Amino acid sequence: MIKFFRKFRQRMLIENKFGKYLLYATGEILLVMIGILLALQVNNWNENRKLRINEISALKEVGRNLDQNIIQQESYLKHDSTILNNGEKLIEILKDENSTYHDSLDIMFGLIGVYSPYFVIDGAYENLKERGIDLIHNDTLKRVLIELFEQSLPMIEQAGNAFELDIVNRRYDISIAYFETGKSFFSMRPNNFSELKTNQKFFNFLSMTIAAKRLTIQHRNNLIEQTSRAKHVLEEYLEKIDK
Repeated sequence: MIKFFRKFRQRMLIENKFGKYLLYATGEILLVMIGILLALQVNNWNENRKLRINEISALKEVGRNLDQNIIQQESYLKHDSTILNNGEKLIEILKDENSTYHDSLDIMFGLIGVYSPYFVIDGAYENLKERGIDLIHNDTLKRVLIELFEQSLPMIEQAGNAFELDIVNRRYDISIAYFETGKSFFSMRPNNFSELKTNQKFFNFLSMTIAAKRLTIQHRNNLIEQTSRAKHVLEEYLEKIDK
């Protein structure tokens, strides 16, 4: 095709048809420009398509992390609820003047102040940050994910773990003072059940662990709710672009 155009130009110059040649040359330049613009358009389309594919892939990974966090927190929430109910039952038993010791109580005492960790799964979000958070084209979703992974989750994880570990340390002191040592971590036999029933220091600790679990449950519910909202926004956006 290029060879044909070259011969055509040469023939017109030989025949001294300058006007026609100028018109032809202008048309040829326009064709070249159109070809370049089309090539650029195709290249931009391919680049945007690659970015969109990368965005969808990254967001699906983040979505899986959100699901994992919800499942994990719901599991810990059940565990916390069990410990809370256990503590409340112990309070009732210890306040009952007619209650007597039974070895089934060892498990109930063993659950007092048990550590329930806060552990956030955020590997996909960290990978997204390394690739550039601006890979997300939806500003609302970007803001929701930043607030969740950069603010809420780290704050609750840090504060929650510090609070739980403080309870664990107090639990150790209580177990040394009022329970037989060398037993299972989740089973504690009181040295003197009757005296324990009237021990204000132990009652204060037990009440504190119950209050702590209520607060932990509230934090986990808030965490699940916020993570679920982020998941909803992410899924709505993916539904629009993943077609």
